[in-house]
Amino acid sequence: MSVQELEQELPELLRHRAPATRAIDWEGISEALGTALPSDFTELSEKYPALAIDDFLSIHIPAPGEERYFISGTRKLLDALRDRRDAGRSHGHVPYPEPGGLLPWGDSSDGDLFYWRTTDEGPDTWTILVSGRNDDWCEFRGGLTEYLAGLVSGAVPPDGLPPDFPGRTPSVDSD
Repeated sequence: MSVQELEQELPELLRHRAPATRAIDWEGISEALGTALPSDFTELSEKYPALAIDDFLSIHIPAPGEERYFISGTRKLLDALRDRRDAGRSHGHVPYPEPGGLLPWGDSSDGDLFYWRTTDEGPDTWTILVSGRNDDWCEFRGGLTEYLAGLVSGAVPPDGLPPDFPGRTPSVDSD
């Protein structure tokens, strides 16, 4: 699914669209993280700043010239997942760069965490994994924009999240 399809499902998003491509240093991010990121995420990031849907789900989007903060935030979340794994509280999930490792892309105001489950086939094959604050782990077999559009349209159940998320007409806020 594309960013355009997400915009159709979530028209409130358009208020935050950048007037021009945001020129994020993807090469630097890829080098620092050891991987490229999914193309739907890079497309979304080139058009939008960091976003929050219904004051609940925050999407971590790098800011041009401040990519180091995105990288350091990602590393901190990977360290937290590593600590959970080492304490036996990750249900067998491992942090990237371990094979099949998780790479964070968002969080919620309730403490839920959102990850990509990485694969050797490349970033556009990665699936979405939600680590709910109640220790439920739910997978969506699709990409980020497909997941978000599905949550908004109701086609994707909010597994691991509050059952009333998102609302009927979700709000969108940006940094």
